[in-house]
Amino acid sequence: MPSASSKVRIGIIGVGGFANTHMEHFGRLGHVEVVAAMRRNPEALAEFQNKWDIPNGFTDHRELLAMDGLDAVVIVTPTGSHKQLALDSIAAGKHVLCDKPLALTAADCKEMLDAAAAAGVVHSTNFNQRGNTTLGRIKRYLDNDFLGRIYHANIWWGQTQQFDARPDALTWRFRSENGGGSVYELIHAFDMLRFINGEVSRVVATFDTTTAHRPTADNPEGIVVDVPDASGFLCEWQNGGFAVVHTSFASRGTDPDGKTSPRVEISGEHGRITTDGRYGILGVTGPNGPVGQLDPGPEYPQPYQLFADAVLAGDQSLVETSFYDGMKAAEIVDAAYLSVAESRWIELSHG
Repeated sequence: MPSASSKVRIGIIGVGGFANTHMEHFGRLGHVEVVAAMRRNPEALAEFQNKWDIPNGFTDHRELLAMDGLDAVVIVTPTGSHKQLALDSIAAGKHVLCDKPLALTAADCKEMLDAAAAAGVVHSTNFNQRGNTTLGRIKRYLDNDFLGRIYHANIWWGQTQQFDARPDALTWRFRSENGGGSVYELIHAFDMLRFINGEVSRVVATFDTTTAHRPTADNPEGIVVDVPDASGFLCEWQNGGFAVVHTSFASRGTDPDGKTSPRVEISGEHGRITTDGRYGILGVTGPNGPVGQLDPGPEYPQPYQLFADAVLAGDQSLVETSFYDGMKAAEIVDAAYLSVAESRWIELSHG
């Protein structure tokens, strides 16, 4: 149970670079206290603790889970380790927020979901792009019938991880055991599909590995890449309509702020709505005419806040992206890989 001070006491497992993003978000929440951190490298662990003023540090996640006064954990480690870390945390009675991808297969995700449900702990998958981009704000327009019935959508997310342009790129992005590549790493695109218009009924995919052997910052002599770095998908929704999805690590160029963000465009019976860079929304509804700037509205809630709210209230329904959502996105990934292997459409079951 949360402390008498009504704060959720959190431990972070895996305090590499992405953990700083979590700390920035948790630092803005008055009902969260990060009380522990874990990393195998003691020097890097101490540096992170000092940066964020975290009192307890561990080099073994099992020691972190055994500490007194811990309500929840956040898992920010390579994808291949998520399943066991989550299962250990659930067995210790801790609520779990896990970074995406939730696991390397939908079957592993289901095992994590079943364990969390059986233990009665709050569980969340960190699909933070609903709030990091304008998609969550666009969804408010969809829910208010701005488009009516959805006909089709385009989702494009391109990043460059090529060595000459990104010499800081690390090996893990290009190895299957870490859930790397443009399919798993940009799994947000499949959460976006479900968020926009519900479950996907079938998918056909194509993959490419544009650079089969590449140097990386931690392996300058080069590695063999065993994942796609460019991928395309045609997806049909159960609710009707279809989406074209394109994800890439081989696409150059950034937004004006130096980052990359997905482009989303959705058309329906009443109009069209689209992202405008990272922060803007364009759209038109009703009579045909030019798209114009739309009011994006207030900030969309992030998984960090919703997870803490749910833990404090003891209410899983407050979580918008649970382990179930992580599993359903992974089902699309599994189907895409099968589609490429067998050169055919793959049907998805939602029984």
